[in-house]
Amino acid sequence: MLSKLSFTRFILSIALLSFSSLSFAFKPQEVGLVLMHGKWGRPPGPIANKLESEGYKVVSPGMPWGRDRNYDATYEQNIEDIHQLVQKLRLEGSQLVILGGLSFGANAVLAYLSKYQDVDGAIIFSPGHLPERFYARGLTSASVDNARALLQSGQGDVTFPFTDFNQGRTREMSSTVSIYLSYFDPNSLANMPKSSSLLTKSIPVFCVMSSAEQSLGKNYFYSKLPSHPLSKYIETGASHIEAPEATFNEVLSFIQSVSNR
Repeated sequence: MLSKLSFTRFILSIALLSFSSLSFAFKPQEVGLVLMHGKWGRPPGPIANKLESEGYKVVSPGMPWGRDRNYDATYEQNIEDIHQLVQKLRLEGSQLVILGGLSFGANAVLAYLSKYQDVDGAIIFSPGHLPERFYARGLTSASVDNARALLQSGQGDVTFPFTDFNQGRTREMSSTVSIYLSYFDPNSLANMPKSSSLLTKSIPVFCVMSSAEQSLGKNYFYSKLPSHPLSKYIETGASHIEAPEATFNEVLSFIQSVSNR
C-alpha cells in the first residue's frame, strides 16, 4: 500500500501533469482586433466583416490617410490613437489583441510596433507607402526638403500642398508642414525597414505579400523583425487589394494559433 506521503506525491504528480496538458485557448469573443484600411480608403479594415462573423471583436477606425480625413493628424498622433484603441479593447475584456492593416494600414502596424509592443500578434497585408523610396527616386525630394526648411524656420503649422502617391496614381493634397513630414520624410515612422529594425520584442507576425510586390517583403522589412515560432510569411497571386480576401483561411489559422499558445 502507498504511504500517506507517497499517495500525496502521486496525487500532486497527476495534478501537475493535467495542468501542463491544459489548452489555454482563448475563445474568439476574447480576442480583439484593430484593423486599419489602406491609403484613400475607408473603414472597415481588411476582412473585418469576415472575422466578426467568426465571433472576433473587431475595431476598424478611420485613418488619417483615408478619404474622409485627408491627413488631419501626424503619424505620431495616429499611433497614440491606435494605442488608445488597444487599451480600450483590453479594458473591455479582450484577453488577446491583434493589430492588422492593409497597405498604408500595414505600414502603420510596423510604425505602432516600433513604439508600442503591447499587442499579442500582428497581421500585415501588402504593406505600402514608401517615403524613403519616394525621396530617393526624386518624387518627393524637393517637397520634403522645402518642408524641412519651413519646419526649421518655425512654420510647422503652415498649410503645405503636396502630391500623394498610391499604386501608380497621384493626388494633389494639402496639410500642414508637420503632418506632411510625419508621413513623407524618409526618416519618419513611415519608413518600414527602420520601424522593423526597432522592434525588440518577439511578436507573432503574419505577413501576406502579393507576388508582384515581393521586393517589398522578406528582404525589405520582414527579415528585420525579431523571429517568432508562430510568425509566417506567404505570397499570393492575388492583387495588392485582394490579398486579404485571398488568404482569409490562412489568416484565420494564424489568429487561432496565437489564441492557442
